[in-house]
Amino acid sequence: MNILFVCTGNSCRSVMAEYILKKSLKDLKAGDIRVASAGTSALTGDTVSANAAALLNEYGINAAGHSSRNISKEIVGQAELIFALTRSHLNQIVGLFPEAKFRAMTLADNDISDPIGEGLEAYKKVFEEIRQAIEKNVLPKVL
Repeated sequence: MNILFVCTGNSCRSVMAEYILKKSLKDLKAGDIRVASAGTSALTGDTVSANAAALLNEYGINAAGHSSRNISKEIVGQAELIFALTRSHLNQIVGLFPEAKFRAMTLADNDISDPIGEGLEAYKKVFEEIRQAIEKNVLPKVL
């Protein structure tokens, strides 16, 4: 199974979601599930934001090798499940790739706000929202 998380810049929210799920799957010894992330307006090759990297490190995850990328027909086509971080991202995905309509959904009931430009506390709040949404909405679908 291939899972894709999508936000805007693919430097914080979708990256945190990708790595949180990877760690959860590893801890649960769940095999054969690939997890990736992309952005609707990513600058290809950007690294993970410093605050997102710091929080992931606190969680025991090293995301230093992350390189941002834009969603594409190929990336979307490979994903059985696509989780958008906001309704706007979901609308963009389905607008660009109508064939993904039945595989794409929002990660949480509410939009997960973008912490870019804010301090570590804002990132902590977003990190926890993502972690809880993965436990509630993603893990039951893939295990």
